[in-house]
Amino acid sequence: MLSDFIRTNSFAIVAGYKQGEIIAALGSIAYRDRLIEIFFPKMNPFKTDQKITFHLDNRTGVEEFDSNLKVYRVSVKARVAAKKGRTLLVEPVEYEMKYSNKIIDRLVLPGYAFPADNRKEIRLEEAVLTAGIIPNDTEKENKLGVLITKAVERPHTTVMAFLSSIHDDIFIISHTDSFKSKNINRDDHCVFAIDHRSNYIFEKAIDWNYTLIKGRLRTVSRSNPAFGAIQQQFIEKNPWEYAFFTDPKIEMYH
Repeated sequence: MLSDFIRTNSFAIVAGYKQGEIIAALGSIAYRDRLIEIFFPKMNPFKTDQKITFHLDNRTGVEEFDSNLKVYRVSVKARVAAKKGRTLLVEPVEYEMKYSNKIIDRLVLPGYAFPADNRKEIRLEEAVLTAGIIPNDTEKENKLGVLITKAVERPHTTVMAFLSSIHDDIFIISHTDSFKSKNINRDDHCVFAIDHRSNYIFEKAIDWNYTLIKGRLRTVSRSNPAFGAIQQQFIEKNPWEYAFFTDPKIEMYH
């Protein structure tokens, strides 16, 4: 059960669709038997019976990472059972809880099936870059964000290492065979959530210090003059992911 790994009042990055576009909001969770209550401090853009996805993890209190990524993290597919003001009551329908590189818990409700994805691939535009970037030092210790991409029926969420610049550019690296990369190469619209609580302190855990950035992704190909420099900056920020960042099958996005 989710409650075995993620405590009540944890943050949830919640995403759905409205007229085909991603809508996302930050909430906090409480467990209600087999359902989950999500409270939104500012607005509740979702509706009853809507198909949503919400991301949970326990990064609060985890100040150092390594290649094993010892963090509980999960992308939960759910249905909105009820809405009241700034609160949702949702029913999880599918998830896989990960810790390190293992799946430690999963749920698939009877009758749920993964939808077929018949979307055609698109050609992403190349990012116009002439050199490396000047990193945003205020995010130097902020290792991970949450990427929301467009999938069939409901958005997909995943934890991502990121690099940001003083000009508010965001860069991410993904493996070409990953589900998120397949989504990106079918639709370049996304939302990226940055948790600015980089120094996680338990007594300040309910600090709503998140930024949700909505945009479109561009590719940074290996022939791009900035690729090598940005790749090295990723390694310097997250040396525990050296093997991943230097994998020949990675793709870089801006």
